[in-house]
Amino acid sequence: MLVSLLLVPMLLTPPLDGARGRQLPEFDTLYKAVRENLSRAQRSVHLYAYKERRTEIHTNPFGKLGTGGTRLSEVHPSATPRLTYRRVIERNGMPVSASELAEQDAAYRARVAEVKRRPPDTAPATPQQRGERMINDVVDTLQFKLEGRAMRDGVQTVVVTFTPKPAARPVTREGRIAQKFAGTVWIDEAQSEVMRVEAKAVDDLSFGYSMLARLGEGTTALMIRKPIDAGIWMPTELRINGRGRAALGLRRLVIDFAVEWFDYRKQ
Repeated sequence: MLVSLLLVPMLLTPPLDGARGRQLPEFDTLYKAVRENLSRAQRSVHLYAYKERRTEIHTNPFGKLGTGGTRLSEVHPSATPRLTYRRVIERNGMPVSASELAEQDAAYRARVAEVKRRPPDTAPATPQQRGERMINDVVDTLQFKLEGRAMRDGVQTVVVTFTPKPAARPVTREGRIAQKFAGTVWIDEAQSEVMRVEAKAVDDLSFGYSMLARLGEGTTALMIRKPIDAGIWMPTELRINGRGRAALGLRRLVIDFAVEWFDYRKQ
């Protein structure tokens, strides 16, 4: 969900870089380059299969609350969201059984057949259209300040801070989440690619209209992106840490959530 925070170009005229006394990149040129790279990644998501290791989250008010074990999946995205296939291959480091793999495959084949039998009444939005809508909503939701340059992981980066725009009215889920955060973005200057985002919630985050869970102000998030193919960067890590309440505030919720995406490959 915090992937939306990656969609952050810079919206202010560039000041001088105090550390080196030289002008930061020209705004319009860098803005367009970063925006196009992010849009290209959005358009390309369904072209790459990958593995995903994630912490499982439990929010059942009658059971365990918070984060627990891990799950490793092979993910095969589709331009049709309902046809994206997440095939679970490990739980807590242990391979799932051959019979469970076969059950998952059979369920996916049945889903594909169902989608083919019942085509939508109207053409669904393309990955490009969905990505552009999300990018626009996040950009309209946040305000940005160009801070300067910094070395990060051996790379020269442009540093941008962001805060919620007070009068914003986001319409996408990603925009509504972004509106709850302030933080810092590091952009690989040579590649015009967002490589790291660190953010902290400045307000509570609600899920399921507060009936399911509410994470408290101060929740932290980290997102990392890396190159996975020529000219294509994708997310490789997401971490969220926070405390909150579940089920109308009756039970304490502890989230120590991590996702890793790796082994990207053309499909």
